[in-house]
Amino acid sequence: MKKFFVAFSLTMFFFTQLKSQDLHFGMQLSPSWSWMTTDNNQLSGSGSNLGLKLGVIVENRFSQAYSISTGINLHFNTGGALITNQRSVNVWKDSYENFDVRPTATDTFGTETKLRFGLGFIEIPVGLKLRTAESGDHLRYFVEPLIAIGFRNSSSGTITGTGKFDQSGIQIGKEVADLNMSWGLGAGGEYIISNNTALVVGLYYQSGFIGMLSDDNGALIDTQNGGVRKLSNVRSTISSFTLRLGVMF
Repeated sequence: MKKFFVAFSLTMFFFTQLKSQDLHFGMQLSPSWSWMTTDNNQLSGSGSNLGLKLGVIVENRFSQAYSISTGINLHFNTGGALITNQRSVNVWKDSYENFDVRPTATDTFGTETKLRFGLGFIEIPVGLKLRTAESGDHLRYFVEPLIAIGFRNSSSGTITGTGKFDQSGIQIGKEVADLNMSWGLGAGGEYIISNNTALVVGLYYQSGFIGMLSDDNGALIDTQNGGVRKLSNVRSTISSFTLRLGVMF
């Protein structure tokens, strides 16, 4: 929680330095769906995570047409699953000490071993929100391109398809990066209840552009046909859709 309060304080300090004083605050409680992809054909995406974003929204409105938006979110259970397309694979080797049944350095996992990542982030987005004028039925619509930075504050994994090593709740902090950055785009509508209150519904897409696996994670040992080949630095990114449900004041 210390990271959360530090990030929130820095965000608020930045916003209070802007010239516009038309600040509006809100809250969101938004379901999300995330998945992972890689740049290596020995690992591929195999399933999504259902997560949740809980956070504070801050808008500095320079006019009714546009505003700078930010805030701070707790993003729970983001990530997804990867599956091995390799006959023998050495994965999550830096976290073997956290397995209930510990693999040894010589243990490898076969094809179709599934690795599910459950990650939590403290996320700070910065966006440019563009609005239409309010219509006669008290609606206005918006689009919002954004970038976001996320600081990892939790990480657990589930492994299946290995037989005796299958388990959940493995602490895999050594296997994943501490920082995630993404670009995104959202669109939706606001229902105006009063001059100072609006309900918000929108759909947001975010795509990470920083690899989430640590440098030596996913070192794949290819024993097919008696050969040994080590493939390191597998790059995997997280993408997500979020259904934003919120209220602005």
